[in-house]
Amino acid sequence: MKITDKCKNLLNSLKAGWSNPPKDKYIPYKEVLSYSVGGIGVKMLIQMVYYIGLSGTSLLAGSALGLKNGDLVNLNLIATVICIFLVPLRGMIIDNTRSKKGKFRPYLLYTGIPTAVLTTAFAFLPFESMSYNQKLWSLFAVYMLLQLCYPFYDQSYTTLAQVMSPNSNERADVITVSTFVYSLAPTVIGFIVPIIAGFTGGMEHINAYRVIMPIFAILGCALGMFSYTGTKERIIVAKDYTPKVPFFHGIAAGMKNKFQWARSITAWCVLLQMGIGNITTWYFYYGIKDVLNLTTEEQGVLNGTLVTILGASATPAMILTPIIIKKIGKRNLVIMYTVCNILCMVGMYFSIRNIWLLYVFVWLRGFFAAFPIISDSAMNADVLDYQQYKTGERLEGLMAQAVTFIGTFVTMGVTYFVQTVVMQNHYGLVDNYDDLYMASFREPLSKAMILIAIAGYALSLIPFTTLYTLTEEEHKSYITVLKIRAALEDYANNELSKGQLEEAKKLYSDAVSRYEECLLKLKSTNSSREKRKLKKSIKALEIIVNENRRFSSPEMIKKVNKAKELISHSVEELYSISEPTMEAYNKAKAMSEESYEEIKAKNKMLKEASKELDRFHKKAFKYIEARKLVKQYEYYLDWNAIFGKEVIETQTL
Repeated sequence: MKITDKCKNLLNSLKAGWSNPPKDKYIPYKEVLSYSVGGIGVKMLIQMVYYIGLSGTSLLAGSALGLKNGDLVNLNLIATVICIFLVPLRGMIIDNTRSKKGKFRPYLLYTGIPTAVLTTAFAFLPFESMSYNQKLWSLFAVYMLLQLCYPFYDQSYTTLAQVMSPNSNERADVITVSTFVYSLAPTVIGFIVPIIAGFTGGMEHINAYRVIMPIFAILGCALGMFSYTGTKERIIVAKDYTPKVPFFHGIAAGMKNKFQWARSITAWCVLLQMGIGNITTWYFYYGIKDVLNLTTEEQGVLNGTLVTILGASATPAMILTPIIIKKIGKRNLVIMYTVCNILCMVGMYFSIRNIWLLYVFVWLRGFFAAFPIISDSAMNADVLDYQQYKTGERLEGLMAQAVTFIGTFVTMGVTYFVQTVVMQNHYGLVDNYDDLYMASFREPLSKAMILIAIAGYALSLIPFTTLYTLTEEEHKSYITVLKIRAALEDYANNELSKGQLEEAKKLYSDAVSRYEECLLKLKSTNSSREKRKLKKSIKALEIIVNENRRFSSPEMIKKVNKAKELISHSVEELYSISEPTMEAYNKAKAMSEESYEEIKAKNKMLKEASKELDRFHKKAFKYIEARKLVKQYEYYLDWNAIFGKEVIETQTL
């Protein structure tokens, strides 16, 4: 085929899928573009937030404001304790969001503007006339106010990609494309910021931030709106699904998810690498001026160039991630890039005295460190899908709260160890940041950070390889089951979409056929490799095939009997309340939206109707769940009548 023909086919494909999703996909191309361009703005604004950090290694806090590393570490510990309460609150708010705009998109609107305002306002505080303590506490105050806004903003954008499609591969593709596009933000900032700083006194002077922050914070906030206005959320749930999850119920459900524990413990081990990122600043900001004898302006230009090239190391990794995932799966990809990261850090350790060879290994580490940008988001979405399969609930906000709570203290411990015990107490980094211009000071400090990071990555392989066993085939089966369950539930409620039940029947029938085919092949093959592959496929297909016996296990029988016992009593008996009808809510939902006044009136009515329903859901949650379980049990009794096919008994391999 000629190149012109290929280009023509590509253009036709883009045109056909621009407004309507391509075949077997869920997301049109224009939505991917909106999400990606919005990501440039989101990441641009978040990059400005990161300057306002409670760490002596921050050029703004340490060098520009002259704050001591020890004071900043102490304030960071206080902030971490306060955030223990903010994180679960944020999770509860997200998991209990009921909005026609979705579960995450509203927060892109509500939290982006305050984040931009706070970031910009901070740069213009009168630091020149402020005392040391005033600088310290104003930094802390703004930092804490930002904790109320930007985590919502960042999490909403990141998690939005995980609910735009129920297809794992499509999600990975969207994350890849968007990450590739929004990586322009840190790339541009990494190049332009040091150059601007070089002509405004350097990154060690507050005047640089008074130019940088307003420009990129306001521009970032404006671009971020594309991800709000041009996207949709698509979660596979029944049409009567209500996102109301009690706080402790959501936390308890998340604690039972072994894949969540695997990823969390792995991440805690990797925290030990938090100090190695400083080497880029220590060597390619301070170090280049010392080694190459540069002026401040030359230092800014060269630092911007080197940081930009380092940023470019992520691009090939992001392009390769979905390809590698399709070849070897997410689990094997994590193992691969972890081992490669360790090898790169070993190279950094032994090339610490050769700044350009060190740069090569830092670049290679940046390449391998970029794989998690896409794979982590894709894996998190897979874990959430598994959680929905196990419990029937979407827990993007609350599921991780238990491990986040524990992780907070782990982070505090690691931060104290790295920044106070090692950097400050052992190597003497207090507020003497100019000492980083000397190789005799930065070299032993850098080597220590590298060794600690190597230990963290090596340890991370143990929990990940032993606990995270979710395969791509198994995840695909979980998604299929969720589609079947949603169709059955909508069938029982007489709310089926066109072709929904037929799709569910076909999915189930195809799985049964493939299952039988794999069993026959397993009996006839002599290849050990082929047998292993078939056994994996059979294990994954059993998830779908056994769905018709969902309520046959002793555990589910016990749960159903317990649920029947609970709903044998009335709501009034159990909770001394009456169950509200949906009349007021449905009436409000049907109101017109043709004018601003009508929209305002509708929102007011919806809010009032929702309050009554929310109070009932909160108080009678167990009763509602029990009634739902019994209802599911009843329509599963009609499985054969609906699907019209008995399934062969699954076999233990």
